[in-house]
Amino acid sequence: MSNSTSQRTSKLTATKSPLVEQKRKNKREFILRTAAHLFATHGYHSTTMDMLSDSTKLNKGTLYYYYTSKQELLYDICVEATSKHFRVVSVASKMADAEEALNFIIEESIHYIIENRDLTRVYFQESQFFESIFDGTQYKQVRRQESEFMKNIYAVLKNGMSNGQFRSADLRNCGRLIYATILAPYRWRDQFLDGELIVAEAQALIIQGLKKN
Repeated sequence: MSNSTSQRTSKLTATKSPLVEQKRKNKREFILRTAAHLFATHGYHSTTMDMLSDSTKLNKGTLYYYYTSKQELLYDICVEATSKHFRVVSVASKMADAEEALNFIIEESIHYIIENRDLTRVYFQESQFFESIFDGTQYKQVRRQESEFMKNIYAVLKNGMSNGQFRSADLRNCGRLIYATILAPYRWRDQFLDGELIVAEAQALIIQGLKKN
């Protein structure tokens, strides 16, 4: 092959590479979302790769090309389900105004949960089995993310109590109750949920409950 031909081929490959990579990401996302729906409906252990193949219309060889196992799929679902929340609380924990920070967490988290109920449902539905499903590194990473999430919630509450925006309360109990309230919509079976209304009600419930009389 001549140098000029080689250079043209290299340029063509470089031009196509981002497109090929994007297609690969899209395919993985499609498989992941389909698996999340199946896991949410039937449970992780009861869902088979045959069921996933039928739902995606992809043969099992193609599925295994993108995901080597159900375990890898579940791990990616967990990462997807928690990453947005982790980013949100990380930003909020650095805000000076605790009320603004908590409102931000409530709004962003509830909207994400409503738009991604399958992912959230799978995460909490299968959480009790994580230690037996994941390898040691995966298990520690998932639990570390949970711990860091709550630490940031506690930091926002502590800031609000310290600067007088919020009344004094038990940080641990308060944080857990707020977390449970934010997560609640993933359990609801309504086909359509009004995110704006749910956010407004949750913000009023939580913020008013924390404010000093």
